[in-house]
Amino acid sequence: MKVGDLVKVDEGIFHAGIPEHCVGVIIEKGPEVDVNSLGASKQDDIMNILLAGQSLHFHKIFLEAV
Repeated sequence: MKVGDLVKVDEGIFHAGIPEHCVGVIIEKGPEVDVNSLGASKQDDIMNILLAGQSLHFHKIFLEAV
């Protein structure tokens, strides 16, 4: 997955303001976070998604390419 890709957030993921269709676009890699807080994940696993006018962070395991 890369910046500009359309993605769908997995059903069952809840965040206030996410529309039912849950489709957004990757606008950038996720923010820099402390490596220890990521556990087994890598920095590149976090994506910043523009979804319903909001910029939200998701782990790519919860995203599906459209």
